[in-house]
Amino acid sequence: MKDILCPTCGNPVMVKGNRWECGWCCDFGSIESLLPSEKAKLYEDDSSDELSFTLKVTVKEEPPRKFSRAELEDMVRRWDLSEHDAACEDLLIAAFPEATSRWSAKELSDMFASDILLKTNERDPDTAFLMMKLLLDTAEESLSEPSAASDLFECVLYDLIFDDTMLPILLEELKWDDRLVCQFFLSAYVGDIQERILDACIEQGETELHQKLLDILTSNAYYEE
Repeated sequence: MKDILCPTCGNPVMVKGNRWECGWCCDFGSIESLLPSEKAKLYEDDSSDELSFTLKVTVKEEPPRKFSRAELEDMVRRWDLSEHDAACEDLLIAAFPEATSRWSAKELSDMFASDILLKTNERDPDTAFLMMKLLLDTAEESLSEPSAASDLFECVLYDLIFDDTMLPILLEELKWDDRLVCQFFLSAYVGDIQERILDACIEQGETELHQKLLDILTSNAYYEE
């Protein structure tokens, strides 16, 4: 520590806490009573005594859990996505690796199930239909619940069903697949999708199919005139 000089006699003083005392002239006082040049010495010493260091903390993040196809199917079947909100997306990726391999893992992580369906439909409508059917068949038990049915039809399947490329395929399948008919027209969801399908029947001259689907829809407990 540099010598701190007494403002009275100019000799070195002793510093204790925030006070100083001169052994030569017996003067004393607070640090503030020292000459500015002497106070500066104290601050220089204080700063030099400080320990400066950088603490580097490495946080090890756990990698996202990988769910098996069976686990994903169980989540979608119960329509309980609380554990993994990307269950529908990951189920499509697991079930259709060839169709989804054209996207990178990063691209897929940014896509919703509706995106995967719609983008697949642009290149391969038949595969897009099979993807939709997988989700419907897997979640079939939950389609009697309004919230689950609404989530699946309005949030996941809506854009695909309204695509002009998919509608002809869907109408053709509805002619013979009674299970598919029940999924669409006897679920707890009744809304724009059924109306669009019925309109498409008229547009394409499928009057018999139109009447069949309308009769089933009007028997649905959730149907309102």
